[in-house]
Amino acid sequence: MYRLCKYLFFIGCLCSSSISFGAETVYPITVIDASNQAVTLKKMPTRIDSKSMFSDQVIMALLPLQNITSLSRLSKDAAYSIIANKIPATLPLRDLNVERIIAEHPDLVLVASWSDSPKIAQLRAAGITVFVIKTVYSLKNIEKNILLVGKLVNQNTAAAALVETMQQKLKQQVIVPKQPLTAIEYTPWGASSNHNSTINTIISQAQLKNVIAYTSGDKFGQVPIAKEQLLVLNPDVIIIPGVDSDGFKQQLLHDPALQTLTAIRDRRVISLPHSLRSTDSQYIADAIIYLNHKVYKPHAQSSIH
Repeated sequence: MYRLCKYLFFIGCLCSSSISFGAETVYPITVIDASNQAVTLKKMPTRIDSKSMFSDQVIMALLPLQNITSLSRLSKDAAYSIIANKIPATLPLRDLNVERIIAEHPDLVLVASWSDSPKIAQLRAAGITVFVIKTVYSLKNIEKNILLVGKLVNQNTAAAALVETMQQKLKQQVIVPKQPLTAIEYTPWGASSNHNSTINTIISQAQLKNVIAYTSGDKFGQVPIAKEQLLVLNPDVIIIPGVDSDGFKQQLLHDPALQTLTAIRDRRVISLPHSLRSTDSQYIADAIIYLNHKVYKPHAQSSIH
């Protein structure tokens, strides 16, 4: 028992720090997931169910369609999913439906650390292999999560290529200014995001300084921001979720109370589409580049890949 525990602890440490990802995964493999559960795959999974936007986006890039049994419903929503137009109509879209998953009995179900714990417990009690992926915010940890999924499904080389592509895109396309501008995200509900969020990673990697990065917030990194605080912080750039046509941008630009703000005066209110703002997969590189070019290359045509 001691030797088994020691082995599982060792595997878990690898997953939470630096895994050595070879060309092939050797099964059986046991990995400690984000719920502190030792998950064992006796052989390579060939029928994978994904129940989070992160795993949807990663396995769509790593696996042939015949190996994907379903994706989350949100993955087909073009407003929030960057892969919506890549998903064929024949691929089932389902949330964490316990009865349906048990009936189909996939080899592996990928869920997020915020997924419904009682449902995960039900699936495991029914003999379904469920792996909980930790929700992370930094670029480094997002890369680790991609490599981890590649390890689980024996797509190590493809996962490493995804990470390499991310790194190369950022290296080649991000504009590095002589003097980074300050920025803040400001939502229609009067909130912003601190360092415990992917939007902070997008902002900082886009060569901007998040003025509330280290302000205390809730467990999701949300920080309430009143207009009076905006005036005190006076950022060079205001980033808003959504698209220009939503109307919030014009509302801010013409708000009498905000006309002294540098961002308003210089017309640096940038709409960041939800599909980019919410991504925590390889597509975060596209979000970073999009924002960076909107700020430092404002007259260029930014695109979402």
